[in-house]
Amino acid sequence: MPARRSKETMRRILIACCLLLLLPLPGMAGAAWFDGLRFIQRDFSRCTEAGAGAQRNFTLAQLAPKRSYCLLAPFDMAQQATEPHVLQLSALAATEVFLDGVLVGSNGIPADTAAGEREGLIDYRLTLTPQQLAAGRHTLTLKMSTWHASPQVHMLFHELSLQPQSSLRSAALSNLPAMLLAGALALAALLFAGLIAFYQRNATWCVFLLLCLTASSLLLVEAWRDLANYAYGWHLLRLWCVTALSAAFALLLPAYFLLASGVRRLLPVMGALALALLAAVLAVPWFDGRAALMFVIALLASTGINLLAWRRRRDGAPAGLAVSLLSIGVFLLPGIDFARTGFALVVCLLLSTILVQLLRRFVRERDRAALATRFENQLLRKSLQPHFLMNALSLIGELVHQSPVRAESYIEALGREFRMLGEYARRPTIALDDELALCRNYLEIMSTRYQQRFTLDVQGTTSAAMMLPPAILLTSLENAFSHNRYGRDVAFTLDIDAQQHRICLRLSAPQAQARAHHGGGTGLDYIRQSLAEAFGARAAYTTEHRDGAWLSTFALPCAS
Repeated sequence: MPARRSKETMRRILIACCLLLLLPLPGMAGAAWFDGLRFIQRDFSRCTEAGAGAQRNFTLAQLAPKRSYCLLAPFDMAQQATEPHVLQLSALAATEVFLDGVLVGSNGIPADTAAGEREGLIDYRLTLTPQQLAAGRHTLTLKMSTWHASPQVHMLFHELSLQPQSSLRSAALSNLPAMLLAGALALAALLFAGLIAFYQRNATWCVFLLLCLTASSLLLVEAWRDLANYAYGWHLLRLWCVTALSAAFALLLPAYFLLASGVRRLLPVMGALALALLAAVLAVPWFDGRAALMFVIALLASTGINLLAWRRRRDGAPAGLAVSLLSIGVFLLPGIDFARTGFALVVCLLLSTILVQLLRRFVRERDRAALATRFENQLLRKSLQPHFLMNALSLIGELVHQSPVRAESYIEALGREFRMLGEYARRPTIALDDELALCRNYLEIMSTRYQQRFTLDVQGTTSAAMMLPPAILLTSLENAFSHNRYGRDVAFTLDIDAQQHRICLRLSAPQAQARAHHGGGTGLDYIRQSLAEAFGARAAYTTEHRDGAWLSTFALPCAS
């Protein structure tokens, strides 16, 4: 059932991403009559004078900073316009627009000096009436200056078009998917900020929070131009903001996958990635190219990290690898406006997948914590049974009068047992050596109680890689005393069979006179549940009667 829900969630995410991609497409139809319009450059000071000044051919792509221009272009209207048309000019310039020698609009004040210019908006729209666009030959004149443009911006001209007013889409509608995604990312960041502040400080959560904030800010900065038009002198600041946020995103995305997959050498990898991003900024002079190259570097690094994690069979690696490859495919998809649509789609693919993984991991960890608490309480309750405590207290009362030294030794052994149980019960697994210490201390207690000698002989070698749930061997020893009435010294035997990635523990408990026992199988349930929680299906437990003894066999995975 969880796997089916996960697949359904991923399917819905992909559908939402496709809608994000397709939503901006309606409304893009409509004639852009000025595409490829050829201009003639004339003297700026005599721009509107008929036939004045030297003339030469010019395209708006030749606009340079710290200059002034007078540009003329004839165009033909095949028929009378039937509705208002919108002339849209996007350029880093102050502009006055003349149609057939008549001033029809101004965007700032162009001048032949920086002091005389008043900056225009980077995106300017001018509505022309049908009477202004009668059938026949017309002349468009642009009086422009670029004194506040920076030489760092290589492309000053972005768009010149003339379209029917009815075919234009609003900036709010075209940016709606990006704004919705930015809001969703901000809410996700707020959610994880609350989890970090009030639940648990987790490095992976912190990086994801920063990823959400960075992506949300980047989407807002990208939409700033359409939603809140600005003077063209601010364009350089916006470009540097986009570059800085792109670099931050390009660093944080691989950092998240490094932390999530548990790949070592975090600092060297992040240092190499930072140098690669710095090289991209220095090597590419265009701001859009820098952002695109940094994003490609981040996706390639993320793909490599997820591939390594997949080979190591880390949790979540297949989904991370798939979404990284899909994001690269979206980036390379021809005909897509990556800055406005593609980035939003890729961010939605990446961060929504990461969010689903984090929430699933959070729920799984909460369930594990609840189960661990239940096991801890069960272990302590099982080990602090009233019958055991009453017998211990009675024996202490007898030993105080008979042998104070033995009473002191017995009390110290009880203290060690309870101290170790309290410490180990909080851990999902403990070292085999710690478990053996717990068992030997228990046998010391039982030796004093029954005035017989109980020992544990270990055959084989222990190592730090041998881990097991706490008190499962101890529980087997307790079961032996619960079911058998030992009337002589007894040696319990533990055989350790260690292989490369697996260990087998065989605990042999001699059978003696049966003792009346009214337990409900709590010990066996604890052993099986503890093994399942710690190792899942990789661990196994069996018990059988063989050669006059009860043999308990534990097959456990061993850390490499």
